[in-house]
Amino acid sequence: MTPRDVYRWIVRGMAFLFLASTMAMVSTIFADTEKSTLALAQFDFQDTSGEDQDQGAEHAARLKSLNETLHGGLAENQAISLVVLTCEVERCTHQAPGLAVLTRQAKAAGARYLLIGEVHKVSTLIGRVRLAVLDLNDDNRFTCEQLLSYRGDTDEAWQRMAQYTLRYIEESCLPLL
Repeated sequence: MTPRDVYRWIVRGMAFLFLASTMAMVSTIFADTEKSTLALAQFDFQDTSGEDQDQGAEHAARLKSLNETLHGGLAENQAISLVVLTCEVERCTHQAPGLAVLTRQAKAAGARYLLIGEVHKVSTLIGRVRLAVLDLNDDNRFTCEQLLSYRGDTDEAWQRMAQYTLRYIEESCLPLL
């Protein structure tokens, strides 16, 4: 084999590698454009701590902030397309107007998945967040379900919990969509 033949084989091999890598990049780009559609219901709140002091207003404000944090963070996520639910009641949770209504609304809005959740204040210092992502095209099967715990009942504790919950959803639930 002459040096000229070796050169031709190298050029042909490089051209083939360039073509193959270009095709791989194009297929990746097209795959990334197919985002999963996710409807986000507001999270509910339950307090079974038995405290004497009424903290309803504080908890309502913290729950609103949690819902805003989740919505804002998920809306910025490039892996999903967030669908807005249009409930005709003040709250839009799995308890009111209910899961059946939410799943119908989410499907009508074009969502494939529905995220629901609830914050449960167990005691003065312990709280839990239960969340679930339902696959609306698979009989509302859970694709992700988790119970997270947090400590403290302050604005700061709830904000840390909201950020952690958002990170958990993005890292552990969204790859499953």
